[in-house]
Amino acid sequence: MIDQFKEDLKGLSSLQIVRKYILGGQSSILDVDQHYRLKEQVCDHFAVGYNDVIMVGSGKLGFSIKPTKRFEAFGDESDIDIAVVSPELFEQVWMEAYLFKSGGAYWPKSNSFFRYLSEGWIRPDKLPINHQFEFTSKWWDFFNELTSSRKYGPYKIRAGLYHSTFFLQEYQKICIEQCKDEV
Repeated sequence: MIDQFKEDLKGLSSLQIVRKYILGGQSSILDVDQHYRLKEQVCDHFAVGYNDVIMVGSGKLGFSIKPTKRFEAFGDESDIDIAVVSPELFEQVWMEAYLFKSGGAYWPKSNSFFRYLSEGWIRPDKLPINHQFEFTSKWWDFFNELTSSRKYGPYKIRAGLYHSTFFLQEYQKICIEQCKDEV
């Protein structure tokens, strides 16, 4: 798979690579049934469309495209990464985050949160950790339960929330461009 990916880096645009390898295709780590069940659980839990739950990262490709782990195979310490694409859920969390911050609550990662927000996605590790901001614990509880179930192997299951497929594509294209520069 890595050889074909590298070959495609030379001949396809970054957007075509994202469409072929990230938005399309099956998981390299999960079998077809596991991949289906994982997507089904996530879309049911968050009330989003089935096609709005997209496996990304090394769990999808079988190798990483992150700069620090470029082309390293998925391993025991790897995570299964999911992108949840939902303008409604995104805007709900954005509104709650705005109200939380404007209310003067302590939130040390707020600047980082709003930087990612401006790029069209919400990183849950940047959300407020506070009993008054319930979304954070609900998000982590759900994905920790998926991990603990071990239905999808011994891997952590993590996710990010995107406003739209456009922003997911743009974020993924950054790493693809870096891969192109290296090949």
